Amino acid sequence: MALRGDDFVGLKLDDQQNLHYLKGESKSRANLANATISEARKALSRDDGRPTATSLLFVADRLMEGEGERRQMGRRIRNEVASRAAPQGRTSHMLFTLSGNATPQALYDDLAAADLVRPHISANLRIEDHQAFILACYERALALGND
Repeated sequence: MALRGDDFVGLKLDDQQNLHYLKGESKSRANLANATISEARKALSRDDGRPTATSLLFVADRLMEGEGERRQMGRRIRNEVASRAAPQGRTSHMLFTLSGNATPQALYDDLAAADLVRPHISANLRIEDHQAFILACYERALALGND
């Protein structure tokens, strides 16, 4: 399910029981270039750099379906969304890319130019036969449940 603007979200509790968020953007291109990286950085910067309430509530709802610590974590997330209490400093950004080409200099430059408000992580996974890999993934996904 699409998280309405956030490709992926991560959560953790620190020793003081504060929630920390990871807002992630993922891109896949046969030839990763500057325009795609800029597009991803722009997406990470939306909503003051925080995960959207829709994304967080989706995760919270899934956790609330569980019991114990999972349910408690879901409740914490809901409370922070309701009070808009998550400061920017507790949100990290990750840009994950999958490409057929080697990591472009633009990805390194983007990471170096990222704001100092929060931690930033970038990762590129190179798949030389990118297009064949993507096709195989879609074909396998379409076949799920056909057995």
